[in-house]
Amino acid sequence: MPRKVRLGIMGLGTVGSGLVELIKKNARLIENKSDVKLEIVRALVLHKNKPRPLPPEQVTTNPNDLFEDKTIDLLVEVIGGIHPAKEYIVQAFDSGKDVVTANKAVLATHGDEIFNAASRNQKQIGFEASVCGGIPILRAISSGLIGNRVDELYGILNGTSNFVLTTMQEERVPFSDALAMAQSKGLAEADPTLDVNGMDAAHKLMILAELTFQTKMRFDDVIVEGIENLQPIDFETAESLGYVIRPTAVARRMEDRLDLRVHPCFVPKNHPLATVRNEFNAVIIRGDAIGEMVFHGKGAGSLPTASAVLSDIVEIARNPNSTPLWNPTRTIQSAPVELASRFYLRFPIYDRPGMIGMISTCLGAHGISITDAIARLTCTETNQGNVMIVIHSAPETEVRKALAEIQESGALNADPLSIRILEN
Repeated sequence: MPRKVRLGIMGLGTVGSGLVELIKKNARLIENKSDVKLEIVRALVLHKNKPRPLPPEQVTTNPNDLFEDKTIDLLVEVIGGIHPAKEYIVQAFDSGKDVVTANKAVLATHGDEIFNAASRNQKQIGFEASVCGGIPILRAISSGLIGNRVDELYGILNGTSNFVLTTMQEERVPFSDALAMAQSKGLAEADPTLDVNGMDAAHKLMILAELTFQTKMRFDDVIVEGIENLQPIDFETAESLGYVIRPTAVARRMEDRLDLRVHPCFVPKNHPLATVRNEFNAVIIRGDAIGEMVFHGKGAGSLPTASAVLSDIVEIARNPNSTPLWNPTRTIQSAPVELASRFYLRFPIYDRPGMIGMISTCLGAHGISITDAIARLTCTETNQGNVMIVIHSAPETEVRKALAEIQESGALNADPLSIRILEN
């Protein structure tokens, strides 16, 4: 006799509707493979007058209809954001229900409170869908790699930004056009700010790092840079130098500290991340026993994320007494680490005599040497152009100082751009 699990779903947006579709479509398959029978009891929405994948009698705008329903075993939170999602998750535990969430922002900012509430009520929480869509990376880290000391984890954690950069690279279109294409395909929200400014990937990186390194972190210690300022000329230069541009996230153990950063990178074309295109994500983990492992799959879209939500639901149903994955303590400090890196630099200049020489001199004064330099000028009334430079490995602090001095010189018509170069 299969175990019956009755579900309440908080949110019928992209992921919530995808979950309903997946359960309806594969109900028999799920039952045959897991011995778990799923039934959707009720769903919470903000407005009832929109088309929904459930009949009207199963849809409510009152969250208490879910919390007070004693027949509901598990609540799925897919409304997104921090508030009221955090309060709903805690209230779900207090009402005696297990929870599955796809909400990386609320876990990254209120993880302790949420997991304490789960422990206090002796309930479970599943959050595989909060990171990398359909890739089962959290379960791999917590179970499959439990015997490994992991010193580095990096990859592409946001499918929307990866789609945008892939499109800009391959179609030679500006940022706004590539983002509009992502939205038209359902790969970006109406407000894509957290995707393109790097914050979504930073939330995911923090969850991955806390689980991998079993240490608590402060979100303010994550270095975050977005992709909004990239232009087609950056992709043309990358192509000419043998690179593609990818949105990368890195968590690296540096002796007694952790270095956490999210930013676009020049990636060599023969690197594994260079082949990760469009809405796909990838995570590369280096462990002392397994060496390097690559996890790859879709990171955006309704069904990949719904698949991860569904796997958590089934896992909780099959193992009702298992302990939570998350139990970090502050064993390592997370703080910005001074690193050296190769950089691609772009300087939007006015076409005046001596501009390139001035830039080179300023870089040299900070011990920064140049490997490649390209200048492209547009002869218009304003006579503007760009100088693109690739430098040898240099301390980030010195690079920042040099860029600030060049910007203060009045030679530039816009802010300079710097992108780190990922080494093989």
